[in-house]
Amino acid sequence: MKIKKRDLIIVALALVSLATVLVQPAALARGQRKKEVRVYFWSERASTTANPFGVSAVKRMVEGKEPARGALEALLRGPNASEKKQGYLSLAVEEFDIGSLTIRGGTARVNFVASRTWPGWPGDMSPGRFREAVTRTLKQFPTVRRVVVAVNGDPKFDSNEG
Repeated sequence: MKIKKRDLIIVALALVSLATVLVQPAALARGQRKKEVRVYFWSERASTTANPFGVSAVKRMVEGKEPARGALEALLRGPNASEKKQGYLSLAVEEFDIGSLTIRGGTARVNFVASRTWPGWPGDMSPGRFREAVTRTLKQFPTVRRVVVAVNGDPKFDSNEG
């Protein structure tokens, strides 16, 4: 049996079509690995009666598999150079790590762990700003209706209660 050139071309085109169909879902999955989220930073301009802590959102791209964790990690890293030029300021928590994060029954519980070298809050409003930024950052996710924030296991880190 002699194989004709035309038959080879048909088989080759069929293989290329099949490869395209098989590769497209993988390419789409790779494209969906990142997710756009909002991360809240302090901005003096954003301080109003309705927003006393002055937190305002910026957009970031994070891993799509765990977007809540990615958003909190972006919050801990602070504003980038461009955002700083726009007036966004750090919440002074670069020395925090996420000790735990769980989301169950509409409640997100997050415990941040401060490094031993963390100098503490830089002002009276800083702990409240941090709580507000974390809360707003997490409440953007449809599975989160309530947020419980703790620092070094203390959920009252921003109160004057001893």
